[in-house]
Amino acid sequence: MFHGVFSVGHGHLTVNARMLAATMACGEGSVISHETAAWVLGLSSRRPLEIDVIAPVEAGRKIAGIRRRFVPPPVGGEVWWRNAVPLTSPARTIVDCAGIFDAREVDGLIEQASVEGLLDIVAIDRVLDGPRRRGTKKLLRALAPWRRYRRGIKIRSRMEAKLLPLLTDAALPIPETNAKLRLAGKVYEVDFLWREQNLVVETDGGRFHDNPAAGGRDSERNHALARAGYHLPRLGWEDLRDRPEPTMREIARLLR
Repeated sequence: MFHGVFSVGHGHLTVNARMLAATMACGEGSVISHETAAWVLGLSSRRPLEIDVIAPVEAGRKIAGIRRRFVPPPVGGEVWWRNAVPLTSPARTIVDCAGIFDAREVDGLIEQASVEGLLDIVAIDRVLDGPRRRGTKKLLRALAPWRRYRRGIKIRSRMEAKLLPLLTDAALPIPETNAKLRLAGKVYEVDFLWREQNLVVETDGGRFHDNPAAGGRDSERNHALARAGYHLPRLGWEDLRDRPEPTMREIARLLR
């Protein structure tokens, strides 16, 4: 499979088997990292052609199919295991990728980590407290808007994750996310809720709004919210990507 690592008695090799073999080929203490770890953890949809590995210094030979990453080795809780494969934790993976990604890719990584429930800013700060790393300033800028939100905040889509930092930059109040409202004996879930101001903001992205059954539920809920006196603007990708400042001004007006 790789130099010094063999598959014996069969030819069926899973992706996990190939990653495990890559860590074996690089020596004891090697772990999957960077873009490959981001893909395994669901933080990126892009599967690298080569397997990224952080290996001990003494395992320095170049091996075809493996991309050796020369960064400080992970310690303690910075190593996770998935299907018997050692890999860097989400926090350590985000720090590593910040050194090779551009600013937009780092934003996307953080957004997806929030959707997957894997964004742990305290753990990221612990990694950054260690040896100096490339991309630190870029990563800290990207994390700044997220520091207002409680750990474990419930986010279900990249659109919801994109809206939250914009609200912070605009100095707007923090909403409840994916909150439940009881109206006329029924319970409805909404993306963002400011209870005192009777404002609900819905995002049109994600797998929760793009099928006929969901569309019917959304319509029933929207009528119930309107009858109860709630403002209910809907936001699309273009509102957040192309018109963020006017969009935030409109939300601010509705909150007032």
